[in-house]
Order: sequence, then C-alpha cells, then structure tokens
Amino acid sequence: MGSVLLLLVLTGICYGFWLQRKQDERASLLAKQLCQQQELQLLDCARQKYCFKKHNGSLRFLTSYQVDFSGDGESRYQAELLLSGMRLAAFQLPAYRV
Repeated sequence: MGSVLLLLVLTGICYGFWLQRKQDERASLLAKQLCQQQELQLLDCARQKYCFKKHNGSLRFLTSYQVDFSGDGESRYQAELLLSGMRLAAFQLPAYRV
C-alpha cells in the first residue's frame, strides 16, 4: 500500500511539473505574439508569481509572468502577463519610448 501511495504522489508531482512547463511555453508564445502586434522587441519572459485574484467576477488562480521588451532597441521595459490556466487573463503594458 505504501509503494502505491508513493507512486501516486510521484506521478502527481511529475504531472504538475509537466503542466507548469506547458503553461510557461504558452506564456512565451503569447508574449511573442503580443509584442509582434505592438511592434516591440521581446527580450525575456519569466514566471514571477502565483496569486488568487478576482477576474471577470470570480476568484481565479493566476500565474503572473514578467515580460521584458524594448520599443526602441536601447531601453528595457517590464510588462505583466497573467494566465488563468492556459488562457490569457490580462496583459498590462506600461508606457514606453518608441
């Protein structure tokens, strides 16, 4: 019984890691697409934190990503990308120099 429980726990951890990697890849793809739409240069996209926030009237578990970009090729700015599961919840782009 103990070995079955250990196997289930290990499988759950591996599955959680796999889902997180999949979400990280999705965030990078979304950041790239959003920067292309705004004609910005994507520099970096990294997971920042997990949080519970109210989104569209309900409490959601969101993953926050920090997206570094450049508008002129010299400056570096930070935007925030929020994912709810694999869906884009919000993209907060600060003012930047063109």
